[in-house]
Amino acid sequence: MAERTSHPACPHPVRTAVQHAVAKLVSFRPARVAGEPDMADARNLADDLLAIAAIIDPVVAAMGEYAQSTIGLTHRHVDDCFRHQLRQALEGNATFVIEDAMRRRAESRHADSGEATAAFRRA
Repeated sequence: MAERTSHPACPHPVRTAVQHAVAKLVSFRPARVAGEPDMADARNLADDLLAIAAIIDPVVAAMGEYAQSTIGLTHRHVDDCFRHQLRQALEGNATFVIEDAMRRRAESRHADSGEATAAFRRA
């Protein structure tokens, strides 16, 4: 492993990004689902994921920018591989799964309600 040197006069840009992220994460307050969940709850959870991505993605971008400045990554590498990586991974994946689960849950409740109504009418 390469030896790491300290340059107190010039803070490491990734460390600075991490410190900003930590401060934001400490103040982050996730949505709480109380009672029977609905689509608004699902959207709040998905929004929480994207809020976390907005906090972490700058750290990943700082890593890319640091790699660019020290080992010569291209701007394109930084843009393609280090910017908005967590957000892109979560959008349409984790956020979709949360909202889809809520849709399926609502559809199931609706179907169960319809069956109960039909059974009541038959009786």
